[in-house]
Amino acid sequence: MSVETAALKGLITEVQQENPQGYGYLTRYWDDAKQGLDNTDRNYARVGYIYENIPEPGIGTRGLGQTLVLLAELDMLSILTNRNNATIYDLTMYDADRLRAMGRLLDAQ
Repeated sequence: MSVETAALKGLITEVQQENPQGYGYLTRYWDDAKQGLDNTDRNYARVGYIYENIPEPGIGTRGLGQTLVLLAELDMLSILTNRNNATIYDLTMYDADRLRAMGRLLDAQ
């Protein structure tokens, strides 16, 4: 097991123990979030725009927002600004490979 994989596994375990609701969002919706992020053509985007780029969403915008905030906390992407319910995500920091690796670990559980 690589160091990165072990670190991700540790983060997932931490989220599972400390934030069960967030863990639920991750396990169910990480792929929707990934599709939205991968299909977004902007460097900075709000959740609504990312949501519009999910071909067949299995999540609403509120759940997607919760998932994206958690992904930011796990260093998969960054938040540019978070005010008045208008979070803007900095997608220049989006790490698709890291999210994909985390998704494989979540799917294996």
